[in-house]
Amino acid sequence: MHLPQQRPHHDIAALFAEAQPDFLRISAPMVRYSKLEFRRLVRLNGVQLAFTPMMISDSINNSEKARQNEFSTGADDQPVIAQFAAKDPAEFVTSAQLIYPYVDGIDLNCGCPQSWAMAKGYGCGMLRQPELVRQVVQQVRRTLPADFSVSVKMRLLGGEDSLQRTIDLARQLEHAGVTFLTLHGRTPAQKHSKDTLNIPGMSEVRQSLQIPLIVNGNVETYRDACDLHEKTGAAGVMAARGLLANPALFNSAYPDGRNTPLECVQQWLDIASAAGDNLLFQCFHHHLTFMWSAQIQRDLRVQFNSLGSKGQVVDFLKEHYNLQYDNDDPTPADYTDCTYTHFTPPKHARHIAAESDEQAWSAKSDGKFFTEFRAHQLTGTGGEDLELGGLFGDEE
Repeated sequence: MHLPQQRPHHDIAALFAEAQPDFLRISAPMVRYSKLEFRRLVRLNGVQLAFTPMMISDSINNSEKARQNEFSTGADDQPVIAQFAAKDPAEFVTSAQLIYPYVDGIDLNCGCPQSWAMAKGYGCGMLRQPELVRQVVQQVRRTLPADFSVSVKMRLLGGEDSLQRTIDLARQLEHAGVTFLTLHGRTPAQKHSKDTLNIPGMSEVRQSLQIPLIVNGNVETYRDACDLHEKTGAAGVMAARGLLANPALFNSAYPDGRNTPLECVQQWLDIASAAGDNLLFQCFHHHLTFMWSAQIQRDLRVQFNSLGSKGQVVDFLKEHYNLQYDNDDPTPADYTDCTYTHFTPPKHARHIAAESDEQAWSAKSDGKFFTEFRAHQLTGTGGEDLELGGLFGDEE
């Protein structure tokens, strides 16, 4: 079937080839936080390929409101990969056909270790059915143009012969036609515990493949990314939590930086000003909390976390850090008017609108990770082992 393109698609395989012998710098799919405005920020600071937040296929397929709420893009938002959680080929292919005009590829989430996702068959639950994962890839390959990127994000498989079974699945997906794979170097049971990252295992998986492999885990600085590339030989390195703490993580000007440079905070204010009402206050404030609150004195941190409007945040940053916010006459940012009239989703036999409602997350909710992060910041108890799953829907 013919599907329109809103713009020319990037050749993702060529993108990896052009990066050699260096590595591609990649922003992970993070629920609530890999939105367009954040993608713009990290692209200004070295990111070369960005993922959307993880989206639930059945929600996107069944709801125009979900499509408008969960995905946005602009002319500068490229290259970009849309990630979906799906549990059968029809769901995933439908999502791919809907999003095709606006992105450079589609990615299947097989890495989310959260209990709700696994119970429903999403994320790591898919790894229990490797044949199904292969079928999903084969079906989308039969449906979409060959030059459109299709990929899978996965973890090391658990249980006996973990590494060999991971290699076997990776090879199956390579033969099924994926453009690249992303591997988080922990099993589902290990979730994100820092000392469990299996770097030799990731290296062995990489050596078993002819397609590019992205590796993910424990990347908190640019030097960490370089070290992980050196130890694994991976074609790309992905960061999640590290980019929240420092969106300039992949900026080589700050090789050991764990804290966000003041210039990057200013960039976020500029992006927010240009975005206007497209960027909700909660997302605007949360990102500043992640990237800047560690550098705020404790008494001011309490004040900052209690602010309730963009105006209050802008006044606070101007007073204490001399940061400026162009709210007089900013040049509006570009936003593509995403329409989906090119494709009508079929009514699948397994209609799960009720399940979609059950799993829908609210943008008005702070989410577990942010709540715990803020608590750690206020109490000074560290926070190295914060549970990320409720926020990322995915790894780390």
